Amino acid sequence: MRTFELTSIALLATALSSACTTQPAPTFASAANESSYAERYPTALLGARTEFAADETRAREIFADFPKYPGALTAPDGEQVSAVVSRADAAGKSGGYGRQMEEQSHVSRFFSEEKAGLNQKVGGAAQYAAKEKECTADVSSPAIGALDRGVDKAMEDRLRDHDEAHRYIEDHQDAIGKANLEKLQKQADDITLASYLVHVRVKQLKLELSQLIAESSDVQNTLQRSDKEAQAVLADSAASKQAKTVAQKRADAAKKASTGLDIEIEQAKRAVQEMDARSEKLEKDYGAALDALQKALKELPKKTP
Repeated sequence: MRTFELTSIALLATALSSACTTQPAPTFASAANESSYAERYPTALLGARTEFAADETRAREIFADFPKYPGALTAPDGEQVSAVVSRADAAGKSGGYGRQMEEQSHVSRFFSEEKAGLNQKVGGAAQYAAKEKECTADVSSPAIGALDRGVDKAMEDRLRDHDEAHRYIEDHQDAIGKANLEKLQKQADDITLASYLVHVRVKQLKLELSQLIAESSDVQNTLQRSDKEAQAVLADSAASKQAKTVAQKRADAAKKASTGLDIEIEQAKRAVQEMDARSEKLEKDYGAALDALQKALKELPKKTP
């Protein structure tokens, strides 16, 4: 019994020690020497640049509407709303919300890329089930619509579960007022999203683009190697028709990825040089808009408890 207790204590101490020790994040080896990665590389460069610009624009659209927030509420308690705003801003910078946004980004990309096939399968299954029950009505379209709405609602709920502003709204709904609940929830959603885009996402994208640029030489070598290997198969009289078909596919993919790649890399390099200044300006403008909102909320008449 004594041995068991000592062993248990030792295991617990080891576990606590491990939990308190900062572990370096795992790193992945570059995939720049993989042909499939190299073929997608130009799209990744363009995607990082355009996403930065889109997120910057979206954040500015959100905080440009901050001055309208108090007037959209019905006799709001400025102190209560201010508490929601502060928590929404903090949530956007938090690891919990950030990790959830990353997960949702993957899910959204998956559904976007696979949408046609998924809709066909879901709609087909619903229509088949209806046909089995001798129903001739079109149930395919409603089923597809339900899938889209269900996914959107689930993603919204999961984000709100990682946002302390929504917990505060739920806990203080009597003071906030029933008429303001839905509007304030939407405002909190937007503030948290803007905070995340400003403080986290645009900076992540700058880092991602910098890492992509660092791989450019290796990617170009990979594309050249892939094309050379494909050309060797195409020139081989002993290669089968099927092998030549695959080789032609590889050669075409390498050529497509290589075309205009130098220009894309240069554009990415220029974008990275500008991103720090743009990110700094975005954060400054967001901070000014948030301060103005909080000031406006403090000037609202206080409610009597």
